Amino acid sequence: STNNQHSSQIMCDTWISWNGWYRLFIQGQSVQMPDICVNEYSCGTHAPLWLNGGHPTVEDGVVTRDVCGHWSNNCCYFQSNPIKVKACPGDYYVY
Repeated sequence: STNNQHSSQIMCDTWISWNGWYRLFIQGQSVQMPDICVNEYSCGTHAPLWLNGGHPTVEDGVVTRDVCGHWSNNCCYFQSNPIKVKACPGDYYVY
């Protein structure tokens, strides 16, 4: 959550081997990745990630987007490999 700021328990996914499709939940509610730059130290981490390029519509099908990490006053200081994003019927996204 972008509201999770300055947490004493910092999470990092640097060493996770992501494979497959993922749907995000917070307290049982479906949520989406932020698609605007997020303040440093938000989302329970130092350099929060955000989806660069916006979310697709159901009609767009599967799209490719860049993911950026905000650090050192640079919204795209860290860049991941591009990811696939899909809007699903029922008003949720998978990544």
